[in-house]
Amino acid sequence: MASIRSYVFVHLREGPVPAGLLVMTDEPQNQFATFNYGRRYLERAERTAVDPTSLPLHHPLETRTYQTEEGFSVFGGIRDAAPDGWGQYLFYKALRDRVPSNADLILASGDHRVGALAFGPTLAGPQRLPPWGDLDVPGEYFTLAELAEATERAQHVDELDENLRRLLTAGSSLGGARPKAATEIDGEPWIAKFAARNDSFPECRVELATMRLAAECGLVVPELRLESALGRDIYLIKRFDRMAHQDWLERRPFASGLTMLAAHESEVSRYSYADLAAVIRRHSREPKADLRELFARMVFNILVTNDDDHLRNHGFLWDGSGWRLSPLYDVVPKPQIGLERKLVLGVGPEGRAATLSNALAGAASFNLSREEAQGIVDRSREVVAARWYILLTQAGVSTADRGRFATCFRLATEPP
Repeated sequence: MASIRSYVFVHLREGPVPAGLLVMTDEPQNQFATFNYGRRYLERAERTAVDPTSLPLHHPLETRTYQTEEGFSVFGGIRDAAPDGWGQYLFYKALRDRVPSNADLILASGDHRVGALAFGPTLAGPQRLPPWGDLDVPGEYFTLAELAEATERAQHVDELDENLRRLLTAGSSLGGARPKAATEIDGEPWIAKFAARNDSFPECRVELATMRLAAECGLVVPELRLESALGRDIYLIKRFDRMAHQDWLERRPFASGLTMLAAHESEVSRYSYADLAAVIRRHSREPKADLRELFARMVFNILVTNDDDHLRNHGFLWDGSGWRLSPLYDVVPKPQIGLERKLVLGVGPEGRAATLSNALAGAASFNLSREEAQGIVDRSREVVAARWYILLTQAGVSTADRGRFATCFRLATEPP
């Protein structure tokens, strides 16, 4: 039996403090993990659950060992702190001769990981353990041009040489499928997203325009920018899980919808927006506002044909007293030929059918009256119809690509 031990730290006002001990076991036919909270951590007034669903806090004098459910190799809250997509892609190339394990992904991710967790082999503090050697270089030491060039190069080589591995440390901690890296603007943390080599349209510009459209619909959206370096688009998002104060950087605990529902990634299509609404009712300090926001996001996804609304693309932040729905992220329209649309998550009584009538029929799950829900639909539809073309134009999307994306907004622009 191969087991790897690591202490789990949570960043608080005073810095990272040990929250508990994680043991990850990797057997040929069985992968699982156990976790124990430390008594001193449980006695802290400002303690936060490492995973609000699978690892709830308990009384300091109680001894409890948590173990992952069958089919789960690690707890969801810890999985959220590990890279997926682009970060894993970099790990695969950096390791050269083997596939990274869960322990690699968790222990080798650096300071830019999402949320407030950190890991280390001793109680002395967090320590990054990259399996390719000690090559940790903070992303803010590099310009956007250097990051853009390195990201482009990483997509065209079979192996990452030492310089490239060091440079892309800024991106290996982050989740999501798109090429990205952590950076700073005016002393505050941002995430830079770059074009991928297989993009068939200017995705950075389209995502920027769509997120601006979401903001005009009244949705909660982080601060955004678009810059260019070496002829490449760079889409910039201000981090909402970080807050720069005068003398410290606050790291806000984060949990994905996948974690909040204790869901397995292979079964996300079994879940619905109503399931996320139930999470809000159970955990949110302001459920009315978050339920309304979630319903409006579902409607927006329908109106712009965003079918990448899986549970990892819904997040929750700890605000000190409760879990609130995080700002919106990763919303990109997908041009389609057919008329039938489906989302990843269930919408209403007609399942995943991406229709406004289906959304309205399920409004009660969001504690909305039919009139309140209809008002959200009408306002969103009006804004999307009036502004999508203008915002794509302002983002620099070509006339030809604007024509391609017209089908994405059909529900908003056609008569009810």
